[in-house]
Amino acid sequence: MRSIQRRIVAPVMLTMLVAVCGAAERRWQSGVWRETGVTRQMLDFGPGASPFGGPTPAPTMRAMADVRTYVIETDDLRLELKDVVPVGRRSIDVTAGGAATFAIEKNTVYVRDPDGKEHRLRLTRKVLKPQP
Repeated sequence: MRSIQRRIVAPVMLTMLVAVCGAAERRWQSGVWRETGVTRQMLDFGPGASPFGGPTPAPTMRAMADVRTYVIETDDLRLELKDVVPVGRRSIDVTAGGAATFAIEKNTVYVRDPDGKEHRLRLTRKVLKPQP
């Protein structure tokens, strides 16, 4: 029984350690918030939801969600971000023209709010600005 617990606990602890170390190694950058927006969208989720649009045997569940969009700019980069949250819940409070601290990891952008809390947003578009 003890060896089974060790086989389960050890990988879980290793995964947690890697996640914590990964957060500390992010390459943080500075930019400026340029735009924010919000739209409402009906989303399918749960059993039967299919990203491929085909028929599914189980019924899907639907819910209204806020789709929040953000734009961060640096001297050489423009990032367009998206976050889907339940209606009425804010993801991160930003002000156009305010300072932004962020780190990019593949299709995810981690953003720090003024209190230092990290928020995970989806990168929808990354545009390199032409250099003069």
